[in-house]
Amino acid sequence: MDSQNPIRKYLNPVEWIRFIKFGATGILNTLVDYLLFALLAQVFMLNVYFSQVCGYLAGMLNSYLINRRWTFQTKQNFFSLQFFKFILSNLFVLVISIFLLKFFLDFSIPVLLAKLFTVCITMGVNFLISRLWVFR
Repeated sequence: MDSQNPIRKYLNPVEWIRFIKFGATGILNTLVDYLLFALLAQVFMLNVYFSQVCGYLAGMLNSYLINRRWTFQTKQNFFSLQFFKFILSNLFVLVISIFLLKFFLDFSIPVLLAKLFTVCITMGVNFLISRLWVFR
């Protein structure tokens, strides 16, 4: 009877391994995102929101490529309904990230620290959306 419980379905060792893989992939995505953001915003002194979009999109592409093959081991074609869902969900999370970045910057938090706080929050949101909707 427990196997029919929808919550228990996601609280098993296989799901924990997926979460760990998602986290490892997330670390790599975050490095891509964060480094490009820092380069554009701090070195080239470009607008922080433009830098956020560029960094996030680079991390997003990396995320899709690795998560579809390694984390969730999907067999769907690259350009599929799953890809469309991935793009939509990440655009949603991107909007959240821009609002969070603005929120932290409005409190005079240094740019790179504000970016770090934003990443920590959006990673959890992104995992839930990816697992429950995009790659389910």
